[in-house]
Amino acid sequence: MRRFSHSCLSGKYQIVLLLTAFACHQALPALATAQLATGWETLQRRGESAFQLCEYGNAERLLKQAVIKARTFGPADMRLARSAGQLGRLLCVRGRFAEAQPYLEEQLHVKEAAAGNDTAQLIPAMGSLVRFYLTNGTASKADPVAEDVLSFVTGKLNEAHSPAPTKMTLKKGMPLQGWAGEAAPAMRDPLIEWAITCDDMGNLYLAHKNFDLAEKLFKAALDVKTTVLGKEHLSLANSYDSLGSLSLARNDNEEAESYFKDALAMTEKIQPPQNPQVYSRLDKLARCLIKEGKLKEAEQLYLRANDFWKSEPSHCGNEARAKFALGNLYVQEKNFSAAGPVLEQALWLCEQSHGPDSIELVPYLEKYAYTLYYLGRTAEVDGLRSRASTISSAQSQKAPVGM
Repeated sequence: MRRFSHSCLSGKYQIVLLLTAFACHQALPALATAQLATGWETLQRRGESAFQLCEYGNAERLLKQAVIKARTFGPADMRLARSAGQLGRLLCVRGRFAEAQPYLEEQLHVKEAAAGNDTAQLIPAMGSLVRFYLTNGTASKADPVAEDVLSFVTGKLNEAHSPAPTKMTLKKGMPLQGWAGEAAPAMRDPLIEWAITCDDMGNLYLAHKNFDLAEKLFKAALDVKTTVLGKEHLSLANSYDSLGSLSLARNDNEEAESYFKDALAMTEKIQPPQNPQVYSRLDKLARCLIKEGKLKEAEQLYLRANDFWKSEPSHCGNEARAKFALGNLYVQEKNFSAAGPVLEQALWLCEQSHGPDSIELVPYLEKYAYTLYYLGRTAEVDGLRSRASTISSAQSQKAPVGM
């Protein structure tokens, strides 16, 4: 009996050993995966920290190792997107754009694989790649990506504006049929990201003089903002401003004037007169009017601007700029007697904002000297020009070698 009992215990012990070995064998892949994840996290964190500390060589070595480890997680793992994207940005900082490009493209490909059919969340990443292509990479590769963004955004907007064919009963978790126009607040931030992306790409294409694509992008951004935020939101003024600049670049001055007027009117509705945005909008409209030869209308705008700071002085130099712009307008009209005192005030205001030796004073000094010459006050002209020359020389001596 004792022997039987011992035999049974031995058998149970053997079973326990077998089960333990089997469990350990099953746990090995999970353990290896956990170790791999921990190793990636350590490399990624150290690489990002080195990047922030400008230890670029060390950061590059660590991030390359992180990318290699992240690729073992699969082509749709967001850890790979993080590593590849960070390494691509580091290589851009180091000026090695050709090496950066495949990593930045890999980042987008991973995000696409992870997102599946949900293109909406990819819009900012696509915009970032377009920016890279246009500024550092292969410009010809930017257009197809930008067109994809446009196609998606305009398609969604068309869906939003189309009436529903049949009455729908909404279920829990289902998006509203009105889409952006009636979307819940939690849904709105991603949509605004689309507008920001389109605006950013539009500015890039405007700088590259691709006016047609820039216009499509600016208008898509405007449509998103109108749908999500309504027709009275300040962000629409930014779109009108961008479209005005685009029209001005195309020499379509009348259309530019219309957009700039809309931008100014909307900004004045929302911001107080002394807000820097108000003067910025007014100045752009006035410059457009000057280009059209509508000098009297521009003069009225600058005269109005000079009332913005009656209760509180400008803290960003706009009061001096407004005076200077008005004085320049009088000079353009050959009205030197009106220009003289205005430019004198502008110079004084600029000195208050920037100090007596600032390079900012040079155009003020030169324009005031030019005006005084035509007023016959030649004794003052040489002093003003000499002062401008001294400031410019001192500034050039301060500039680093190679500038």
